[in-house]
Amino acid sequence: MTYYEHLTALFKDCRLQHTYLKTMKNIIVDLDNTLWDFASVFEERLKKAAPTIPPMTEWQWDFYKDHIGLEQLHNIINSIHIEQDRFKPFPSAKWFLDSLFERGFEIIIASHRHVDSREATLYFLDKNDLPYTDLHISNDKTVLFDISDAIIDDAPILLDEAKNKGLIRTGLRYPWNKHIEHPLFECLEDVLQYLLQELNLGVE
Repeated sequence: MTYYEHLTALFKDCRLQHTYLKTMKNIIVDLDNTLWDFASVFEERLKKAAPTIPPMTEWQWDFYKDHIGLEQLHNIINSIHIEQDRFKPFPSAKWFLDSLFERGFEIIIASHRHVDSREATLYFLDKNDLPYTDLHISNDKTVLFDISDAIIDDAPILLDEAKNKGLIRTGLRYPWNKHIEHPLFECLEDVLQYLLQELNLGVE
């Protein structure tokens, strides 16, 4: 049972449950391209399967469509996630998460990935001493929006949806999101500064 499933079980009154969860300071933190360099591993494996794939510097969100089928693309993504425990986080990932925890935030690590990768993902987080409250693995992060204050992610569509729901949203800047109108930054240090400012908690 996950952290939020446990909380749900504690409250039979849905209104009470929602009120309690909303009073907590919850931040959704993406995994791929936020806490570790998924894109570089992805690019390397993509080029082996589809040599015509453009370089990462030219990637848009749908860059793959003329080069590789969706099923093969998903198989490559899943193969990386299954091996999640082999990879290292960004150097500042632990510092970033520690900084949020020190300020009383509940951290929901959320990732679009197959449930078969859950064990490797948990091992990756624990092996690298990355603190978190809950791990949410599914194809829909928006189910977390109603109980969350902010989201850190690189996906343009998800950031758009978060904006529409009134969440504070930010993330790291990449070729596929650099043209969108969201507050994106080059490093997690700057992401943290922005979050603290938006949440009126002061800056480092």
